[in-house]
Amino acid sequence: MNAPEARFAHVEQLLLELSHLNQPEAERITREVLSAVLELHERGLTRLLALATNEQRAAFASDPGVAALLLLHGLHPVPAETRARAALSALRTRFPGEILGFELLRREQALELQLTTKTGTCASTLAPLKQACESALLEAAPDLDVIRVTFAEPEPALVQLRLGATR
Repeated sequence: MNAPEARFAHVEQLLLELSHLNQPEAERITREVLSAVLELHERGLTRLLALATNEQRAAFASDPGVAALLLLHGLHPVPAETRARAALSALRTRFPGEILGFELLRREQALELQLTTKTGTCASTLAPLKQACESALLEAAPDLDVIRVTFAEPEPALVQLRLGATR
């Protein structure tokens, strides 16, 4: 777990503890204050992104801490699908020759990845490949609600036969 994730988890833990105090009014006020602060941050970050150059936005996106903050507010400057494609391209080096191609389908907050693997890839190779894909996609695009990985074998090669003239 990276530092921003640890801080978010800590906030969630504190809110859980607050709910167990059995003081509904204090919990309501705390959540309202937190919501107002988050809204102020979102407005400030939105304005910051509007003023930033493309280079600066790219630098924000590549910094894990800043990227996590932007994701929290739904403001990440790089679309989830683009981040997912970059993560999958990096995976090809970890599984040389196994991934022949991939297709990403985006539906709302869901992403479906269909991997085309070489013919005859065994289950013992597919399981770690699927896990690596899921992990890479979750890390690259944690703002997606659903990530699904499926496999497809390549289309069989078309073999053309030429029949000789019969005599």
